[in-house]
Amino acid sequence: MSDQDKILQFLALSGPSLPTKVARHIQSDILFASAHLSDLKAQGKVRISHLKVGGSPLYYLPGQEDQLDNFASGNLNPKDLLVLQTLRDKKILREADLDLLSKVALRSLDDFAIPLHVTINEKKELFWKWHLLSDEETNFLITSLLQPQNLSLPQETPFHEETVSPVQEPIFIPNLSISFSEQPSATLNVSSSPPLKEKIISPKRPYKHRESIPRTINPDAFVQGIEHYFHERDITVEQKETLRRHAELNFIVKVPSVIGRIMYFCKAKSKQKCDEKDLSTAYFEAKMKKFPLLFLYSGELHKKAQELIESGALENTIIKRISNE
Repeated sequence: MSDQDKILQFLALSGPSLPTKVARHIQSDILFASAHLSDLKAQGKVRISHLKVGGSPLYYLPGQEDQLDNFASGNLNPKDLLVLQTLRDKKILREADLDLLSKVALRSLDDFAIPLHVTINEKKELFWKWHLLSDEETNFLITSLLQPQNLSLPQETPFHEETVSPVQEPIFIPNLSISFSEQPSATLNVSSSPPLKEKIISPKRPYKHRESIPRTINPDAFVQGIEHYFHERDITVEQKETLRRHAELNFIVKVPSVIGRIMYFCKAKSKQKCDEKDLSTAYFEAKMKKFPLLFLYSGELHKKAQELIESGALENTIIKRISNE
């Protein structure tokens, strides 16, 4: 029996497994076992999870998706696990009804949350489906959310529904038009969305905060403040993107730590008062890039931003004020 046949037999008996366990079973080292697993994946005989166990993905056979749920607890952060449990219980979640952190969590739960684009009266809506939900149950639950009155199982007027996940058989929902998008619907491009509105002080109104936060004559002071902050802390810049000159910049930086340099997504904003939307949007961007967040700001933090920080919702986040003078 070849090593690959032994691996398939082992996975059939044990379920989703780590490469180290596979290597032990075929009495080989991790490099050869990983090479065999990669080859089996390319052949479509083995699948790989997005979920990481100790930094390594799980390898499993098609049809063993239900066993991945056993590895969620202990390998997801508590907030993502809570969203996962909600999705498992409700089976279908409507994007429009979710808070920002739940939306972020669902986009990181690739093994369990399948995005569905539903077009209703020429308006697209995004729903999230539990990965083990059948087509018939999906039809019924989405229809129940959209047409809660006099609901019965759909039997006529079929319209096609497809997901952004691997292609499934057509799903039918009455009175709804479901469209398929080639672009991953689960990815939200924050930078391309409409910019957050800032409060503009009218000349006719009194400048309440002008004395506490004086504006500088030098327009490069904010950028110089960022460079000074990086230099003092030995932070190296890998990438830089200017969204609004002298007002908003994005960086990918390496921050020194006791275990070596760690990559961070850095959002720097020059604003009189940063609110909770500024923080949550930056957190969302960092989460989508799979980096912790370094948020630099001038001015002050709004009360609601302080409350968001104190709530503990922003994990792996460093928030620092820099001088803009």
